[in-house]
Amino acid sequence: MFCYFIYFAILYFGVAPSARYEMFIFPMLLRGFGMMVLFIAFGLYVVEDLKPELMFSNTFFLITTRSVLAPIISMSFFSNAQYRLQQHYVQTLSETVTDADPLAASRYAQSFAGAISQGHGFDQARQMAVSSLDSVLQTQGMLLSIKDLLGGMMVAALAVAVVSAFIPFHKAIRVKVVRTGEDML
Repeated sequence: MFCYFIYFAILYFGVAPSARYEMFIFPMLLRGFGMMVLFIAFGLYVVEDLKPELMFSNTFFLITTRSVLAPIISMSFFSNAQYRLQQHYVQTLSETVTDADPLAASRYAQSFAGAISQGHGFDQARQMAVSSLDSVLQTQGMLLSIKDLLGGMMVAALAVAVVSAFIPFHKAIRVKVVRTGEDML
């Protein structure tokens, strides 16, 4: 689970408009290693004291749950949460975009001047400038929503990692100590 925490931490601090694909190779390796260890450990934990007759049905249930149901449920949950947060952040960011904001006004004027210089009409240039501002707001809203979700998952991964570090997931093998009364010397 600490691999997942490091994975989420690198993604949380690495997600930016200037991020490159190469920056995400190491986090993906960490996630793959963490997933491999988690699958193996959970599989061994589940079948540790299982009767051999139930092994086949339990294996089917385990593979179906972790390979089909869990990804479908988590993907739908996180895509809906990401969309809802993106719309929230776009609305919050768009409240401050006015003519009084010098950054928004300069970006609008630059897009407008670029559209006029390309030979577009006044109305079409204005529409292109507004569309340019909208795409910037959508991008920033998406980045903020991704950072929000990654931050929550990073905290959850740290909590699960700390809790799971103290839970014994295997049965301790008790070996009797035989006392013979004699030393081997």
